[in-house]
Amino acid sequence: MLEDTLKSVKEAEAKAEATIKEAEGQAALILEEAKTKAQALKEDTLQKVKSGSQEASDKARAESDKQMAEAAADAQKEIQALKELIVPKKKEAVEKVIAALV
Repeated sequence: MLEDTLKSVKEAEAKAEATIKEAEGQAALILEEAKTKAQALKEDTLQKVKSGSQEASDKARAESDKQMAEAAADAQKEIQALKELIVPKKKEAVEKVIAALV
């Protein structure tokens, strides 16, 4: 009977040891999988941040280009308005210069 008990204890210890090793193996796999997922998530987040940053930069550049085009158009309008003011007075100025020379 003592032998049976010792045998049962040893079998239980062996099963427990096998269960512990299996659990450690599964824990290592789970940990490795978690590290891989965390790395992938980190890279994905970094890519999204870079993409968002690029999109913001592109948007700012487009807005800047738009404002520059509007400013250039306004400047062209002002130049045209000044030319329209000058043209009628140019003839008068030429006549005054000629009169002063004669």
